[in-house]
Amino acid sequence: MPPVVPLRATSRKNLNHPASTIVLAGMPPALLLSLLLTPSASWAAPVQEPVPSAEDEPPARSGRTAPLPTAPEVLVTAAAHPQDFTESTSFVDSLDREEILLKGRSLPELLEGLPGVLVQKTAWGQTSPFIRGFTGYSTLLLVDGIRLNHAAMRSGPNQYWSTVDAWTVDRLEVVRGPSSVLYGSDAVGGTVNAVTRRAPLGQAGGPLTFGGASYLRMANAENSTSFRTEATAYRGDRWGFLGGVTSRNFGDLENADRVLPYTGYDEVSADGRLDYRLGEDLWWTLAFQTFRQEDVPRTHKTVFAVPYRGTSVGSELLRDQDQRRDLVYSRWSWADRGGAWDEGEITLSWQRHDESRYRERDKSGSLRTDRQGFTLDDYGFLARMRSEETGFGTFSWGVESHLQTADSFRVDFQDGAFKSESIQGPIGDDSTYVDLAAYVQDEIPVGSATLVPGVRLTRISADSDRVANPDPTGPAVIGVSNDWTALTGSVRLLQPVGESMELFGGVSQGFRAPSLSDLTALDATSAVETPSPGLEPEYFVQAELGSRGAAGGWHWQAALWRTWIRDLIVQAPTGALIDGTPEVQKSNAGDGWMHGVELELARDIGRGWSAFVLGSWMDGELQNVDPTTGATFDDVPSRMAPTQARFGTRWRRRDGRQWFEASAWAVDAQNKLAARDVTDTQRIPPGGTPGYTVVDLWFGWEVRDDVTLRFAVENLFDKLYRVHGSGVDAPGRNVVLSVEVRF
Repeated sequence: MPPVVPLRATSRKNLNHPASTIVLAGMPPALLLSLLLTPSASWAAPVQEPVPSAEDEPPARSGRTAPLPTAPEVLVTAAAHPQDFTESTSFVDSLDREEILLKGRSLPELLEGLPGVLVQKTAWGQTSPFIRGFTGYSTLLLVDGIRLNHAAMRSGPNQYWSTVDAWTVDRLEVVRGPSSVLYGSDAVGGTVNAVTRRAPLGQAGGPLTFGGASYLRMANAENSTSFRTEATAYRGDRWGFLGGVTSRNFGDLENADRVLPYTGYDEVSADGRLDYRLGEDLWWTLAFQTFRQEDVPRTHKTVFAVPYRGTSVGSELLRDQDQRRDLVYSRWSWADRGGAWDEGEITLSWQRHDESRYRERDKSGSLRTDRQGFTLDDYGFLARMRSEETGFGTFSWGVESHLQTADSFRVDFQDGAFKSESIQGPIGDDSTYVDLAAYVQDEIPVGSATLVPGVRLTRISADSDRVANPDPTGPAVIGVSNDWTALTGSVRLLQPVGESMELFGGVSQGFRAPSLSDLTALDATSAVETPSPGLEPEYFVQAELGSRGAAGGWHWQAALWRTWIRDLIVQAPTGALIDGTPEVQKSNAGDGWMHGVELELARDIGRGWSAFVLGSWMDGELQNVDPTTGATFDDVPSRMAPTQARFGTRWRRRDGRQWFEASAWAVDAQNKLAARDVTDTQRIPPGGTPGYTVVDLWFGWEVRDDVTLRFAVENLFDKLYRVHGSGVDAPGRNVVLSVEVRF
């Protein structure tokens, strides 16, 4: 079945060029012109892709891209193994390489406009998606199937998703709803898998071959220049290596009215990946990624904030964030081995998250500065298997473990002189967090339908040796130790209806265990959060019913869903003040529900033209705690996504070398505010966030087999707007130019 919605054109050839791909921009015009006019020289033999692991199955069409009859639609994340798009029992999307290259300022922003998704920007470099009403550590990000989520992640929108270089990603798969059976804690609102690019391979017995590519992306309202250069090497079909470096410079953002001061920052990343054939259908992969964000300002907390529709201005002089992430993994993957491990993979990984915040405040004429942060190391083991088809179905099963160790710090200064060193930073010092899990899922043919039951058993323990005691009458330093066991299950169904439609859905459980941030956090935002020992896991149940299909030139995907929430961890006031700011601690006081509707619809018009519409609506109710009295009351979920729709048209030349798209993104006002939204006056205007409609134009031209130009005008009519819950305005009219050169 063709994919659902045509939003970006796919190149007519595999974007993993024989000599891998780069993007080149910002080069001198004379050099660029010479590249365009010089005859092409191919360095590489025809490409033969390696047999991949589950996370590395070759991409085909995006769920948002026009149909390509010869390319099968392959998804991985919804089932933890490669499957056809039409076999998924969930509402899914897959964003392809073409869309990533055009829109890829940051990875989270690639999700903007998708049904059921709100992409919130606390700051220009701190972007976090809400998926079906959840964000932060209640949505799960995977990188090649490896968890990016960690025990120090905070509850609300945060910056961690922005530490994945979008240009290293071959496709981005989005699965909505709970996936805790396959992926464990945090997979509640949705699970997103960034499947990275790998090196090409040549023909069997081929010679050692080198290649490369460059990318340049420039945007005026972003005041940004992004550049990547990369190289590949491969020998026949035995092994291939791809490595690259990306540098991005973001100046101060320009909205429709003015330049927004103190919004710019820099980032740099590097990556490498080796795929080596050990035998027939047996592969070994070794990969690394390193990412650095420097001096990312949280503008809305500072005196540099520019009011939007009555929002207040912060009082801090500076608040800068440095964020670093390193990942190394080694993976063995195989296929066609028969029995209970017919296909599978084993992955060993190490991932480090390093965070540092610097802040300046003027308190009664005295300059107070502080620096706080943490370093967390995650040692992971993941084994996923899939059996041959048996009389009881086809089993997927596996085990996963993570050992996380974390140290944190905080140092305060007054008028440039050392003042004090705290017991802990944003989380407890000298901490460990251990996650052990096993799961099994079956795919059982029942007539023409497929029944997919699954269950996962998880054991998690948390220990922190140095935690600041929230009780001033006790010892200054305490230890926090907790452990939990969670059994989660799901039952889903796929039912074909004729040859052109499938019904999908089911009931899925999700859970989220308390993190080190929940248990030991000591941090100040709109309130001062102090450690909260004794928390229990959050539990979720979601029912979903959907349909997808293609008939008579129409392509669609739609779903109705409802999530029941139990024991949600929410902040509750203690009645105390810390430096004049209310103190809060967390408790399992939140029960409630959310439900919504999502739609993707496309129509082939003919002569290369198509039209599409995407839309979503959601509502919810959640018990909360009154910030002054501590009493529970019925509230709405914080930063709930407003009703939105994106609609437009696209044209694509028959040979795929040129394409054009025009779309409008219409977002309703959001005046249904949670209690904490009302008090968040720096990010949400009084009475709620106004609605807006933004028009975008995109154009692509494959000038030659090895040169592609992309051009866009985003926010064509220079609309002044802000995404609900964000701390910074959206860019004004933004002209984007990118150049890709492969050699």
